[in-house]
Amino acid sequence: MSPEIRRIIVAEAHRRRSGHCPLRLYSLGTGETFEINPTADGFVDITSGVSASTADGRILVAGRQGAIDLRLTGDVAFDGYDHISDEAFTGRAGGGASVTIYDRDQRNYFQYAVATEALKL
Repeated sequence: MSPEIRRIIVAEAHRRRSGHCPLRLYSLGTGETFEINPTADGFVDITSGVSASTADGRILVAGRQGAIDLRLTGDVAFDGYDHISDEAFTGRAGGGASVTIYDRDQRNYFQYAVATEALKL
């Protein structure tokens, strides 16, 4: 699964759990920061330029063949299937300040801190 698709899943899982679209994702593994721009029907990952929207519980990614199934389970868990890369995934997003996504075998994971408000100086 590509890093931009992973970020799309993380942003949407957080949005569904918290009711707020993130504005910024911090990769705790790489130290990188990624800006997210909410739109009327979804959001855009500014770094990659990839836009996403939702329909019928699926994430639709503009310009890509396929969609992403995302299902919230339990209090904080989620799972799904990325039809673009043909990969299953699981994760944890409780609506708080972090989201973790695991690959199909749960051997690799990616953690993100999530900011939903712009920093006030």
